Amino acid sequence: MSGLQISIVILSVSFGLFGFFLLVSIAGTVTEGRRKVEKRFEKIANKKSSFSLQLQENKKKRRSAILKRATGDSAKQSVQRKKLMDTIFNELILADIMMKPEEFCMVWFVLTFVPSGLAALFQLGAMPAATLAAVGAFLPIIFVKIKKGKRIKAFEAQLGDTLIMMCNGLRSGFSFQQTMENVATDMPAPVGIEFSRVCNEIKYGATLDEALNNMVERVKSADLMLVVSAVLIQRTTGGNLSEILTTISQTIRDRIKIKGEINSITAQGRMSGMIIGALPICIAAVLMVINPEYMTVFFTTSVGKIMLAVSVVMEILGFFAIRKVVTIEY
Repeated sequence: MSGLQISIVILSVSFGLFGFFLLVSIAGTVTEGRRKVEKRFEKIANKKSSFSLQLQENKKKRRSAILKRATGDSAKQSVQRKKLMDTIFNELILADIMMKPEEFCMVWFVLTFVPSGLAALFQLGAMPAATLAAVGAFLPIIFVKIKKGKRIKAFEAQLGDTLIMMCNGLRSGFSFQQTMENVATDMPAPVGIEFSRVCNEIKYGATLDEALNNMVERVKSADLMLVVSAVLIQRTTGGNLSEILTTISQTIRDRIKIKGEINSITAQGRMSGMIIGALPICIAAVLMVINPEYMTVFFTTSVGKIMLAVSVVMEILGFFAIRKVVTIEY
């Protein structure tokens, strides 16, 4: 491969990354006004207005009319498409990415096909094009997963203070729903946003049990599951909820302390596992782009296929071995 071809490949990847960040920034700028309006609506949504109820009724009527008109495969496809968009929307909310599912899918499409399309256009070969397409397809998923993990950690870090606030509110004579509204108003993101969604779901007709279970399904936090389970059991059997939440708050604080100590002890092992596991994959991806003839041997010869299969098996075994060593249940 000549130097010009290598420069073109690097330029294509750079343009793909630049396009990704440019689209994200544009989407954030375009949706800034909408986010401000939504925040204003959330602040004034403490009382049910006839206008909002009418909007909800019209929305339900439109959905029911669409479902009635759609029959057979078209109805199934529309339901599956809606479920997919709802799943993507929930993932973006959990990752604190202010984009619509359609906007995220557009960025995903650009990263997947634009660099690979440029590689095919300049006749760099099938292997570089496929590699760039795979990298572009996995980058948004990894980005969302990292952001989601950070947001869940921030949520769990704020949960102890949230429970203390709720305990103080219950001792002051507020109901459980009023304490949740206070949390939604006073606590910063991400706890405030999630409790605000719970309050809005209750105002629009969902029961408290359904709204809390929906929050558990969205956040997927073990500490939050413990809190919600205790609240739901208390609603069934009775008891002093403020004392229960105080005990759970202390338990969560102890869990966070132990988790921090475990993370500091296993940091070196986890980092070594990440580097050792990702290094062969990254080197193989780079070689597939800049020197596909060198990597073709692994796919065309019997010895190369055996080496590739053995390396994949060893990568998987090493991943599970390191994960078993650094994962400590508490």
